Amino acid sequence: MNADSASLHSSGLHRAADTDDSSAPEIVAIAHALDHCYALLGRQFGPLSRPQRRMLRLLSMETAVRVRDLGEQLGLTTAGTTRMLDRLEALGYIVRARAAHSDQRQVYVTLSHAGEQAMREADAVFLERVRIMLSGLSATERVALVYLLQKLNEQVPVQTGPAAHVPDPE
Repeated sequence: MNADSASLHSSGLHRAADTDDSSAPEIVAIAHALDHCYALLGRQFGPLSRPQRRMLRLLSMETAVRVRDLGEQLGLTTAGTTRMLDRLEALGYIVRARAAHSDQRQVYVTLSHAGEQAMREADAVFLERVRIMLSGLSATERVALVYLLQKLNEQVPVQTGPAAHVPDPE
């Protein structure tokens, strides 16, 4: 068994290829290509790990997010969310606070100025890696890739909760 076969077998993709319809070879090839792209992008983006970047990205889209909602959106357990927030707070990238006029049990998280700067640095690293990955594609191929990725994103339902998503180890 070669490395690809072993990877397929251990990930469960091998079973899917054995039981799916005639498109299974394409599905397996796409799965391998996506896995390879994911690995090429790396685990660290400037000052942020992949999971930290995902969390700060969500925080950058809203003024304040409840801790519980943040964990659900990322598919993290409460403990996992708290651990990551502890690290990000220690780095000065986020601020946790309770809203004075609402339920005091609810903790809200906001992105700090330092967090915004860390996001800009991480995005620059990420975009440069994507640019390098796409450098071998023609303009027409890049447009086709955008179209296909957008179509996939529209068709795939968002899954949340710890059982729906296995987060990256930090």
